Formats: sequence, structure tokens, C-alpha cells
Amino acid sequence: MASQQENLRDFAIKLFNINAIKFGEFKTKVGLMTPVYCDLRVMVSYPDVMKSLAELLIYEIKGIDVDILCGVPYTALPIATAVSLQTSIPMVMRRQEPKYHGTKKIVDGVFKAGDQCLIVEDVVTSGSSILETVKDLENEGLTCTDAIVFLNREQGGAALLKDKAKCIDQEMVEKVKLYIRDNQVTANFKSAA
Repeated sequence: MASQQENLRDFAIKLFNINAIKFGEFKTKVGLMTPVYCDLRVMVSYPDVMKSLAELLIYEIKGIDVDILCGVPYTALPIATAVSLQTSIPMVMRRQEPKYHGTKKIVDGVFKAGDQCLIVEDVVTSGSSILETVKDLENEGLTCTDAIVFLNREQGGAALLKDKAKCIDQEMVEKVKLYIRDNQVTANFKSAA
């Protein structure tokens, strides 16, 4: 059976092979320029890659108390759906824009006040998308104390969520740091071509 580090390495190769990892000059949501860009939107065209990502995330959320999932709009919605399908944890969807007709809901799905909601995000640079999602979910009565993020660009997002927004505690910060330290992809592998 493969180790989690081997699974991560294999997944990184899959992302590269489907052109989800791009090199060049790109601007991030917060306006920073970067030589590498993760375009995870292409994963929706590769069910096997989506399944692999869901399995990686499920491994990481073991032990977290969760009643419901919510993917941050828009790229994380199919990721949250894949996790939901494999775990049978229900999910809700937060609208990025309020609905001005019909029910005028900002959060769609079935939930009750106090449900523990795990936020699912694809990439974090500043953490602002998670904060916006948490605000709307908490306004609807959901409890949001944890988030699972596929890629932390390590450009201040985790610190913002910890220090400014009080979304994560020091224990979670340390867990993430250890995880990043212990799960580095190295060049000591053969090409999957």
C-alpha cells in the first residue's frame, strides 16, 4: 500500500499531466504575480483525478468533527462534491452572489443551526475567500471552525485565518506546518510518462 507522501507525489504528477500546473507569469486573486499557477478547474474533466483528490482530502479530515461540507465557490464546489460522495457527508452550497429572486438564499441545501461545517477550498493565498464563506455560513447558523485546503501558497493566508479571523487555532497551525514539512515532493522519482 502506498504511503500518503507517495500518493501526494503521484497526484502532483497527475496534475502536471493534465496541465493543471502551469508555469509562466500569472496574477493571483490578490494581485500578486507568480511564476507557477495551479488551475484546478481542469480537474472536473478528469474524474480519476477528482477521485484521487477526494481520497487525499478524506485522509486529512479523519478525526475532524463534521456534519456538513461547503466548498468555496467556485472551484472547490466539485471538490467538496467528490468528498461528499465518497464519505456520505452532506453538503451545502454558498452562493458567491446573493439570489434576488425566489427564496433569495445565500446558502442552498439542507442544514440546521449549529451544524458543524467543514470548509473545502482549493487554493489559499490570502484566505479571503474562506473568510467570506465562513461569514455567510455563520450568518445562516452553521458553525465553522475547520477548513481543508488542497494548496496553501504560504503567502500569508494561514496566518490571516489564525491571527486576524480566529478561524483556526495554534494546534491546527502547527499541524499544517508539520504536514507541509513532512510531505514535500522531491525530484527523486521516475517520470510517469
